[in-house]
Amino acid sequence: MQIFSSRYTDYVSHLAASIRRRNIWLWAFYDFANSIAFVNVSFHFALWFIAQQHASDAWMSVSVAATTVAMLIVLPVLGRMSDDRGRRLPFLAVCTMMSILALLGLGVVAAIAPTFTLPVTIFVFVLYSLFNLFYMSCFAFYDALLRSLTTGTGSLEKISGFGGALGQIGNVAGLLLVMPISKGTMSFFGIGGKGGVFLAAGVLFFLSSLPVFLFFREQPVEGRSDKIGKTLRETIKDLRHIRRYPGVLPYLITYALFADALLTLTLFASFYLQAVGHMDDAAKTMTFMFAIVAGIVGALAGPLIVRICGSRKRGVTACIAFWFVVLAGFGFARTPLLFTILVALNGFGFGALFALSRAFYSAIVPAEKQAEMFSLYALFERTASVFGPLIWSTTAFIFASYGDDKYRFSVFALAILVLISLFTFQYVKEPEATQT
Repeated sequence: MQIFSSRYTDYVSHLAASIRRRNIWLWAFYDFANSIAFVNVSFHFALWFIAQQHASDAWMSVSVAATTVAMLIVLPVLGRMSDDRGRRLPFLAVCTMMSILALLGLGVVAAIAPTFTLPVTIFVFVLYSLFNLFYMSCFAFYDALLRSLTTGTGSLEKISGFGGALGQIGNVAGLLLVMPISKGTMSFFGIGGKGGVFLAAGVLFFLSSLPVFLFFREQPVEGRSDKIGKTLRETIKDLRHIRRYPGVLPYLITYALFADALLTLTLFASFYLQAVGHMDDAAKTMTFMFAIVAGIVGALAGPLIVRICGSRKRGVTACIAFWFVVLAGFGFARTPLLFTILVALNGFGFGALFALSRAFYSAIVPAEKQAEMFSLYALFERTASVFGPLIWSTTAFIFASYGDDKYRFSVFALAILVLISLFTFQYVKEPEATQT
């Protein structure tokens, strides 16, 4: 009987470990899937909306603000509901499908509207805002799954970095798969140009995210509340007392600052390389490829960075400082080669910083409040990101007399945001057991 019991226990342990390994791969693969959509929106939307259709970049800034307001209203409540019901996957699935539908809508509009009238511009604004709203909301539930996949605090950055690496591979795959469509050498079911790009990206996002929702085995916990009214009241109460969780508020402020700079740079990077770096689409694509490869290395290097620096907090500090130097360098760069090197270094810094950031935050927030706290994580990013595009546009307006070089001053302004985040991070308490 003891032998049978021992074998049964071994079998159960082996089965649990097998499910966990599969879940880690599926979890990381979702990072691959959503990156296909995001990289194409980031790379092509500003070029289509501003450069081709001559719409004002102020629309994009206002879109970020509108998205933030919407997230401020609904995301903390949804995060609380996810925690109360002990489920993340259903919320992730709904947000994913809504972002895909918005992206497909952009593709249809781009295909059938050759010129922008005011109604078309407003419709594009709405679709772009909805895509960003639901895409960013996905991460509240996706990141909340991270801690359930780990066997100890040391594996947080390893798994987070693995997801980040697959996300960077998704960026490469996304750009390569739609490149023939964007260059006009092929179409997507008869639709070419930016319309074909957005439609293809939406379909690829849908197909590559299916394995996660079909095969990921989430372990639900017993729910505590199903009433939205009660959830809303409890969420507001928790937000009022967020300081009772040591380090959470100063870290959210820190994250908001450097993520704000990243989001703004992502919005305008392709346009910046074209206007200031005088790089054509082919050169920009290759430059982004170098950055993505460097991002993969950076994401996987997270555990090594922590070991070299001695702790998770020192590792994050080093990454923020490194990224500040690289970002400031963009303002001084003059040659395409230097731009390419800086973009690659930026990719490495981004991959390492965001893999470590996600792991660090997961370690300092309560295990039973992961979705609610990660909804705040996403929300703080979007709330502060209202200011990034406004700072970019305002700085460019102030220095308009410098021609296209006015955008160099916009980059300097973003670098200052990152520098400020380096100081606010010093108020965050080091989480326990940060060694890998």
